[in-house]
Amino acid sequence: MSIANMLPMGDATNPGQMRLALVQVVNWGTFHGAHTMHVDRDGTLLTGNSGVGKSTLFDAMLRVFDARPRSNEAAAQRSGGAVEDKRTTFTYMRGKVGDKAVGEGSASAFQRPGATWSAVALTFDNAAGTRVTVSALFDLPKNGTESSVGRFYLIDHEPLDLEALEGIADKRFTKAALETIFPDAQVFDVHKAFAERFRRLLGISSDQALPLLRVIQAGKGLGGSVNTFFRDQVLDAPATLAAADDVVEEFSNLMSIRQRLEDVRQQRDQLAPVPGLNKEYAQALLDANRLRDLAGEEFEAYKQQLAVTVHQKTLARFKELAQAKAKELGAERAVRDSLAKELRELEADYNNQGGNAISAIEQSLENAKVGLKLRQQVEEAARQALSDAGLQLEWSAEGWEQAHEQAAARSAELKDDSEALQELRFEAFDAHATRKRELAAAEQELVSLKTRKSLLPPSSIENRAAIAAATGVSEDLMPFAGELMDLVEGEERWRPAAERALRNLATTLLVPGEHFAAVTRYLNDHNVRGALRAVDVSKPLAGGALALEDVRDGDLLTKLDILTAGVAAEAGSWVRERIALDFAYPCVEHPDELAGLDKGLSLGGVVKRNRHTVEKDDRFTSRQDYVLGFDNAAKLELVAGQVEDLRQEVAKAAELAQSREDSHQGMSRQIDALRRIAEDHRPWEQVSAAVAADELARLEQRLKDALAAQADLEPLRASIENARQKHQSSTEAAAVLQSEYKSLDRQLTTADSLLEAARNRLAQAPPSDAIVTALEPYFANFGDVSEMHELDNLANRVRTELLGELHTAESRGQATAERLTRIFEGFVREWGSAISADHGTTIGAAGEFETRYHAIVSDGLPAQEAEFRQFFNQRTHESFSTLLHLLDEERRSITSRILPLNGILSQVNFHEGSYLELDIKQTLPATAKQFKDAIQNALKTRHTRPPKTEAPGKERDDDAELTARYKSLETLVKRLGSQAPEDRRWRAEVLDVRGHLFIQCKEHREVAVPASGKKGGAKKTEVFMHADTGSMSGGERQRFTAFIMAAALSYQLGIAEQGFTTYGTVMMDEAFVLASEEFAGAGIKALHEFGFQLLLAAPENVIDLSRHLGSVTEILRDKRTNRSGVLTAPVIKPPPGEQGNWRSEANPVDIVLR
Repeated sequence: MSIANMLPMGDATNPGQMRLALVQVVNWGTFHGAHTMHVDRDGTLLTGNSGVGKSTLFDAMLRVFDARPRSNEAAAQRSGGAVEDKRTTFTYMRGKVGDKAVGEGSASAFQRPGATWSAVALTFDNAAGTRVTVSALFDLPKNGTESSVGRFYLIDHEPLDLEALEGIADKRFTKAALETIFPDAQVFDVHKAFAERFRRLLGISSDQALPLLRVIQAGKGLGGSVNTFFRDQVLDAPATLAAADDVVEEFSNLMSIRQRLEDVRQQRDQLAPVPGLNKEYAQALLDANRLRDLAGEEFEAYKQQLAVTVHQKTLARFKELAQAKAKELGAERAVRDSLAKELRELEADYNNQGGNAISAIEQSLENAKVGLKLRQQVEEAARQALSDAGLQLEWSAEGWEQAHEQAAARSAELKDDSEALQELRFEAFDAHATRKRELAAAEQELVSLKTRKSLLPPSSIENRAAIAAATGVSEDLMPFAGELMDLVEGEERWRPAAERALRNLATTLLVPGEHFAAVTRYLNDHNVRGALRAVDVSKPLAGGALALEDVRDGDLLTKLDILTAGVAAEAGSWVRERIALDFAYPCVEHPDELAGLDKGLSLGGVVKRNRHTVEKDDRFTSRQDYVLGFDNAAKLELVAGQVEDLRQEVAKAAELAQSREDSHQGMSRQIDALRRIAEDHRPWEQVSAAVAADELARLEQRLKDALAAQADLEPLRASIENARQKHQSSTEAAAVLQSEYKSLDRQLTTADSLLEAARNRLAQAPPSDAIVTALEPYFANFGDVSEMHELDNLANRVRTELLGELHTAESRGQATAERLTRIFEGFVREWGSAISADHGTTIGAAGEFETRYHAIVSDGLPAQEAEFRQFFNQRTHESFSTLLHLLDEERRSITSRILPLNGILSQVNFHEGSYLELDIKQTLPATAKQFKDAIQNALKTRHTRPPKTEAPGKERDDDAELTARYKSLETLVKRLGSQAPEDRRWRAEVLDVRGHLFIQCKEHREVAVPASGKKGGAKKTEVFMHADTGSMSGGERQRFTAFIMAAALSYQLGIAEQGFTTYGTVMMDEAFVLASEEFAGAGIKALHEFGFQLLLAAPENVIDLSRHLGSVTEILRDKRTNRSGVLTAPVIKPPPGEQGNWRSEANPVDIVLR
């Protein structure tokens, strides 16, 4: 069924369908000037010899449909792509005629080398009163290049007015100028917008239609199988690809929601321990406070209550003991009085019988014994004095006299020696004290050096520390200059000289400019240790940079290594410039060399500051006084050695001082002993024990004689002695009892006083009932306590136990607080400091974080879970369901649009008695089936949150199932959105339904079947499958290609939807040049049957296609001028004096067949 039959609207072919009617070309390739070619509605054959310009004309027409088409594609297709065509819009505008030799090289030769312009206009007519002209205009300046080509596009309803264009061609085209001369036209300077507009006007709705028209024009063929041709060239990209992009974008929102849900869950998990820990912390605080109260003043109050009880026990015990002791004392006193009476009676009898004389002798004897003991002590002291005085004399009356004489003389002799020895003692003690002070100072310096790296004196370090503490400026930002300098390797011998020259600079505090005012205020308001000088290193030093450039080898600065990096960069640079300015000393080894210098520094430390002044500072010459150096490692080692040496010297000095002290004390004792002997004027009888011993022996003999004379009184004497001993024993026992009673009485009084005082103290601060109840278990052993010291011991044990429990509670609280703080800090570190902006992350924020946790559990998490479920159940379910639907719908759509084409193919003979049919089979890849199954499994149940009455376990199972399905979809989405080559291939495989169909061609061919016994036979239809053109001849291939491409183009132009195609012009270059006239006619008939107007280009000496078309236009080319033409008269009136400029110099022939 033809289009003409479908639209019977008069004599015109396919009225209502846009077909090409007129082609206008200006200055294009060999078509110099303006040319017009009419195209018949039934088709036109463009013919002529090879090379006359047929493809050139097709390339011009392509410039309207495509912004950057490939030129002469048909020729390239014939050559298999081996030859690259270099024809461009620029070369066509210039009219390149070849390359001419220029010296040893070549240059392009052009017909139009100056400023020029070109135009291509195509006028389409639908034979129902509507005409559309689409034009492409190009211009070039005089010396323009490829990049200078100007491009403009017009859409109008009339053919292009070339005279109007010629009127503005003296200047470059502009959109405004074109809109002025073509007020009714639409002017574009971008081809994309132009193409979108003219496609709507011409009825080309598919994006694939124009590329397919170019394929047909170039005669590329199927490029492989029927299936690959339809998949790559014909079928539109399925909506599944865009739907998958929508799914990825939509799922990214779900992933964001899921991420927020995971974030909230992670926040919940991070804060989950907080309520329990917060409760533990509160309980630990309560326990600690309770134990602190128990171990504090309340403990003392309870102990005072127990003390009252102990004092009561003590008082009762002392009362009982005192009463018992009073009874014992009374009894003992009665015994003593009885024995005293008996002793008096016996002594009276003894005295009456003459015992008084013996008693007197006995008394004298006792006195003599006492006197002997005293005299022996005197003699011992006198002998010791003689020994201490160093007098070796016989102990006799003569020796005692000699001792007095020698003591006086010897004392005078030793006086001078004693004074000299005392002076040595003082010197030794002074030396010892000096060494101890030096040791203490060295040890203090050693400790200071271990706690710092600087070589600066401790006073300077303390001053800087005080400034840093008061101003808040880091000490690292305020270095001393000496901390930034050290001698370079190999120049250590210059250290003493550098120390002397740079000490004032080295002890200068370097302060950044922004902190200098604060340091100045501190120095004004506070005293410092010693002297301190600070400078502002932000102030530039005048001439510093020039001074650095003037530094020469051998100068002091070249021997120094100065830190100029890190936080000390600014200060280090300042130090370098300061030394270069003020300490630019050439260093010389011999002082004589200073004479020839204005200033310099000798190896011995002499500084020459100008021609008339030299100086040397030896106040700080020892290594421990050095201040230049990045660290104090060397000085630390030196001071450590000094400390060890000083310790040994202190020990030696102490030993010497003790030796001198012992000598001085010995001599002092000797002098003192000599003085005592010299001043002791007692006679020999008062110091000798022998005299007292003789007196005692005489009295003992008298008593012996008296007792012998009165032997009859011996029994009475024995009785008296016995009675006296008993009386003495009883008296002593009574005295002991009296003493014990008095002691008990005092203790009783004391106990009563202590009890009263204890009661008073208890009355002032009694313990509370709660404290008593709390402490009673700790004092369970109080019943055994009867003394205060026992109570003290028990109380100490209880207090120790309470303090131990308090420490445990505090440690538990501290550990819990630290754990909570770590949780808070980790939470804030992960989720942002804004969370803790108002309350921080200390333990004091525990309540805020617990509140946040409960808010997450009760509100935040359920809300996020609900949002995730709702989004998953609705939008995600909808987007994936849409994708699943499209996977099936797009496949059915392709089938439903292709199958109607078979109705037209069945009416056109492919071979005699055969026709073609497009066959479509579904070939769903395994990956695509797995993809669909994965989506269907994830979406098979709409998820709803379980009712509140369901068990928590059921809810967790539902969450787990939902998570699993989400993860399944997430995996798919990640692959869909991935740019990895393997994922892109997988994405195309599962989404591009064009690959899920296999399209091939069936040829239905009637063949005769011989009938037995009959003349002739019946016919049957056999089916032959054509998947590609590999086994076909050239002509068959072109014919088969024409059938397939006609069907494909109809498919793209919407024949399945509306029953006809709105656009109908097909251009074919090198058309059917490999086919026979029969095959070519069949191919043209197929294209006609699908309702297409054909504009065919073929060489006139190859094939004659004119009888199948409405007209023939022959193109001729003048070989002399290399110009082509299709016109016999000019179409633009030339200016006066330029007759015939637009006339073609070729002799074209128009042949009209109908």
